[in-house]
Amino acid sequence: MDGIMSIRGKLGDTIYRTTPSGKTIAYQQRHSRRTPPTEKELLQRKRFAIATQLARLVLNHPELQKTLMKTYKQINIKKRPATLRGYVLSQLMNMLKEIDI
Repeated sequence: MDGIMSIRGKLGDTIYRTTPSGKTIAYQQRHSRRTPPTEKELLQRKRFAIATQLARLVLNHPELQKTLMKTYKQINIKKRPATLRGYVLSQLMNMLKEIDI
């Protein structure tokens, strides 16, 4: 029984891995999608790429980061994203949707 608990790797479409706690997990390999992405999906990817670049710029600016952190902390903890980066990304994504990018 100990031998099977230490298995890891790929066997057919099944992938085996060991968690840090020592459990062995088996799961099916994901297959790539067969249909091309829709226009809406491509637009969302484009928006996310722009928002990510803007967030990186904003978060690397110390004064902007300080100001955003104040705003972030004022949001109800149950409604705000888990991180400041998540908050900035969500705000930028909303702005990009509003200006129809």
